[in-house]
Amino acid sequence: MPDASAPVSTRGASYIVPCASAFRDRVAGLAARRGASAADLARAVLLLVGPDQLARVADPGEPAPGDREAIELRSGASQGRVLKRKPRIQMRLPAGYSDADLRRALALALQMAEGEAQLSVVTPSDRKAEAAVEKARDGLAEENATLRQLVADLATPVLERGVTSRSDALFVLGFPSTAVPDPVTVKRRWRRLAMIYHPDSAFGDHERMSQLNLALSRLMG
Repeated sequence: MPDASAPVSTRGASYIVPCASAFRDRVAGLAARRGASAADLARAVLLLVGPDQLARVADPGEPAPGDREAIELRSGASQGRVLKRKPRIQMRLPAGYSDADLRRALALALQMAEGEAQLSVVTPSDRKAEAAVEKARDGLAEENATLRQLVADLATPVLERGVTSRSDALFVLGFPSTAVPDPVTVKRRWRRLAMIYHPDSAFGDHERMSQLNLALSRLMG
């Protein structure tokens, strides 16, 4: 068997790839409908799909122990004798492929024919754009982490006893304890803090939002 890690050469090689009989029959049916051979199907996929992408395709595997085909010998001293062997697909392709890779290539050909998979062309500019998006996403995640830390550092402590007095309410909304803010100012401060601590926001904090509401009620009451 060819070594899976060996480079593929242009020299032709004969492959006898063991596989389940149902898989072999599906490949034979697709090849017949396309007016091609199993080797043609595998070759087309191998030309279009790189090793990394091919490795992501599940290997259909070898036939189960009970999956065997009967072959009658037609010549020689054993003529007429019936042998049982593993179902296989015979192909001639460039040397260097493993049986698993050839089964994967044929499996992908079947998936594409049945609409379960499709190929898309990715250009160098596409890869460059994807890399730029990934870099921007990483930068945004780092920026969000920094913002979260800043918000946590600047936030007033949650009052364990709750909002029980006017001075507590002023503290929660960030006013000095001696301040006498008018209702418009109180409402404006509440809105700004609610934008940060509302549970649906990026920095949502249910406990802080609850105290903001209590503080607003206390100062507006």
